[in-house]
Amino acid sequence: MNKKYLIGGSLIIVILLAVVGFVVVKHTQTDGKITLNKIVKKFNTSDTIKTYKEYGYEIKASKRGSKLVISSNMSGSKTYVNYQLDGTILSNDELSGSDLMTAVILIDSIGQLQGYKDGELSENLNAFPEKTNQYTVQNEGFELKENGEFYSLKIDLAKKIPLLDLSDLYLKPDTFDMIKEIVEENSAGNQTGRIAKLAYNVEVAEENNYIYLGERDKLTDSAYKSILSALEVMYGTATVDKFKTIYPEFQKGKITVDGFTIETDYKMDNPDESVFKDMKVVLVTIDNNAIKK
Repeated sequence: MNKKYLIGGSLIIVILLAVVGFVVVKHTQTDGKITLNKIVKKFNTSDTIKTYKEYGYEIKASKRGSKLVISSNMSGSKTYVNYQLDGTILSNDELSGSDLMTAVILIDSIGQLQGYKDGELSENLNAFPEKTNQYTVQNEGFELKENGEFYSLKIDLAKKIPLLDLSDLYLKPDTFDMIKEIVEENSAGNQTGRIAKLAYNVEVAEENNYIYLGERDKLTDSAYKSILSALEVMYGTATVDKFKTIYPEFQKGKITVDGFTIETDYKMDNPDESVFKDMKVVLVTIDNNAIKK
């Protein structure tokens, strides 16, 4: 079997444009005034910027009059993106696809000034992008729209961008597109990523397949349904039905039944250095020979 390692991230660059519909929490006003100087300081000291710096990428925000300028030096290629402040509206109507990466950092920096934790706003908007794609600057204080060949981003600094209700979030089968490709090629490899409160690493091998599924705070139906989606991609709906019959809900401890071994509260190696930071993790190990029988 050929071995292939694939990484599937959860960058908002891509998924802000995909589509789902969920309930939005009540919108509130921000406390205090958010200025360009405050945004610049928060942007430049964010954990994301520090991480990029560790990999040799330079990204920096600065204030020039009524403009906020983000400069990037990625592998020797320098770019500049200008955001204009008009009253309380910060905007740019000609963002390219590559500009969306720094736009995500900008959005999250403003979110932190609005009272959200580092990464909370961008993770939340990333979870149900089609719903956030319906946000408008007039109603929610935020909008990201396609604008011909570009994207248009507008943020009202006087409004707090509302979070989406994540209680019904789970990973659909199409999340595991790379795993589908690996299975179809009869190859081996993995796909890992993090979407809002959920993180995953799915590994395909010859003897055993593995599903690591993490959820913030505690394991709920969101994690369980995500496991079913991964099983569907790897084995089909018959195996999903079997799993639901023999293991209808999470149970404490380690259980082995009919080719499945399920370990709740699984302890990851170096979780703080992985997508599973601050997550409760369940590991499902599948004996491929037993499933075939």
